[in-house]
Amino acid sequence: MDEIRDLVIGEHRLIGDIIGDSFADDPVNKWVFWSRESMTHYYTLVAKKLYLQKGFGHVLDSANAGTLWLPPGIKKDIPVYRSLDIAASMVYFGSFRSVFRGMAVEAGLVAKKPKEPHFFLFAIGTRPSEQGKGLGSQVMAEGLKIVDQANMPAYLESSKEQNIPFYKRFGFEIVEKTTPAKDGPPLWLMWRESRSS
Repeated sequence: MDEIRDLVIGEHRLIGDIIGDSFADDPVNKWVFWSRESMTHYYTLVAKKLYLQKGFGHVLDSANAGTLWLPPGIKKDIPVYRSLDIAASMVYFGSFRSVFRGMAVEAGLVAKKPKEPHFFLFAIGTRPSEQGKGLGSQVMAEGLKIVDQANMPAYLESSKEQNIPFYKRFGFEIVEKTTPAKDGPPLWLMWRESRSS
């Protein structure tokens, strides 16, 4: 069994590559980014600028699965002056349409975000060649240890319907199906009630 460890600052390229690889066939990500390169660059930059600075994540030693989380009270906003390179990379690897689509999805999701304090699972991914082997379960369980030690709820936005049973196994339930951007694919908003460890 792979060993799990905490991600550390400076490992943005590692987790960006894992998430980009695992989301290559994701409907919402394909609609926004158009290419694996664009997805990978985006996830690398947001990991560097936000999730490894103010959040936390886990990765397997094999680099085949990983997660990114934010704790309660931390917004997933990156100030405009720190996100110009993110927009530039989306244009470079895709088009201006990628930026507008990404902004539309994000605005729609921000409007739906629960007000109650919670942990936010931004991304969990397993490389396609390794899916179905329990690696995602390993990294999910590691993150939920932290959530349960804090006796807090957790929230996620699933952009792939076939992943819903996986999340339900860990106690997440659908609170809403939403289409945050006009003509875009749907997402399923999921909530996990607090439970003590």
